[in-house]
Amino acid sequence: MADETEITARFSRQELESGWKEGGAPARSFARLFLGARTDLGRVRENNEDKFEFFLPADPRTLAWRGVVLAVSDGMGGHAAGQIASELALKTFIERYYASGRAPVEKALRDAVAAANQAVHLAASVEGRQGMGCTLTAACIRGGELRIAHVGDSRLYLLRDGQLRQLTDDHSWVGEQVRRGALTEEEAELSPFRNVITRAIGTAPTVEPDILTEEIRPGDTLLLCSDGLSGVVSREEIEAAAAQAGPSEACAQLVRMALDAGGPDNVTVLIARVESIEPLPEEAFQEADEAPAAPADDAAASPEDSGADAPRRRKGLLGSLFHRE
Repeated sequence: MADETEITARFSRQELESGWKEGGAPARSFARLFLGARTDLGRVRENNEDKFEFFLPADPRTLAWRGVVLAVSDGMGGHAAGQIASELALKTFIERYYASGRAPVEKALRDAVAAANQAVHLAASVEGRQGMGCTLTAACIRGGELRIAHVGDSRLYLLRDGQLRQLTDDHSWVGEQVRRGALTEEEAELSPFRNVITRAIGTAPTVEPDILTEEIRPGDTLLLCSDGLSGVVSREEIEAAAAQAGPSEACAQLVRMALDAGGPDNVTVLIARVESIEPLPEEAFQEADEAPAAPADDAAASPEDSGADAPRRRKGLLGSLFHRE
């Protein structure tokens, strides 16, 4: 079927090389990260429509221009439709972002969101999938800069010096009412309309993402999650768990807390701690007029998989860049 072809689509080298001719500037450094992630069905749902992805380029020049991407998506649409939407959205987003070459990061992110939206919207035309869609919250880390592409009510938090700050705004009815001052946060948590989403991937032909920029520092922790966590676990509890444990342990603890609170929804948490920010090797900036090596076909490849066939000189960089606890 056509939608299955899209889900398993390969990177297009032609698109990659074309994008590499555009403007922009590379990062001169990389963030060494420790990563943890966990997703759970919850105690009520029959399918897990949440999904998380991350991608580490094996090629140092791709890393300089595009950085590392972490992303979370929460599908909706019932039966298997939400699961298809979240998987298709994240795969398409990551593939299109890394195929954008030297395009400015904001343009690359917007184009990637547009491609993900188009893919899900097209897949929703299949009988039984009408109305399906998903959220998309993605963090792009290039050196000491964080860029965020965000649609929906999944969240991205920054933990710095023990203080948790929500960087994204919920695209939900209650979120908009809180920002307008019509509801307090406490009233929003109790509202029967708290699950009404006002912006999502795939539910309309086009969508406008929030594109945000933030400086990151060594010691910072980024936490991406679906509303299966943020809807039942308080900000204070999230802050305490993320501050007191390593990424993997914190993810496990937070999922457990969501389940203990009833687990009414799928719950997904992805945490990245910034250990240090260090200079990229000179090879990241050599042969600047040529296109980089194409990304791996599997956009969700682990750091170990991404680096397995890389030249020996790159293994030290990859091994120190991205760690999973």
